[in-house]
Amino acid sequence: MTWVMNEALRLYSPAPNVQRQVREDIRVGDNAVIPKGTNIWIDVVGMHHDRTLWGDDVNEFRPERFKDSPYGGCKHRMGFLPFGFGGRVCVGRNLSMMEYKIVLSLVLQRFSLSLSPNYNHSPSIMLSLRPSNGMPLILEPL
Repeated sequence: MTWVMNEALRLYSPAPNVQRQVREDIRVGDNAVIPKGTNIWIDVVGMHHDRTLWGDDVNEFRPERFKDSPYGGCKHRMGFLPFGFGGRVCVGRNLSMMEYKIVLSLVLQRFSLSLSPNYNHSPSIMLSLRPSNGMPLILEPL
């Protein structure tokens, strides 16, 4: 279940970006400097879909990429950021993962789930990533 959740979070990160303020000048390459005090935005969705970090199958749903690594085999340890990182990582990270496992286990014991034929895949980034037209599901008792 953890692999599936991590892969879903990689493909559809609920927090599409994180913001940070640079604490000291950062030299990038030979000529560029990001000055202390600059507010920067980190594009989490872009990082989670970067072929150089994840490989050619970056857009495929492959939960097994998390089998041997909590980073999903990403080529950089900071390339998987579904809950942010560092001292400002989401405080609800562990709770949300536990709730996901409990709720999904209880639902799947009693129901089969499928998408409605009326579902139109259209993710939208607002403050968080969400389906533009909702996500109608069909629940059938087992």
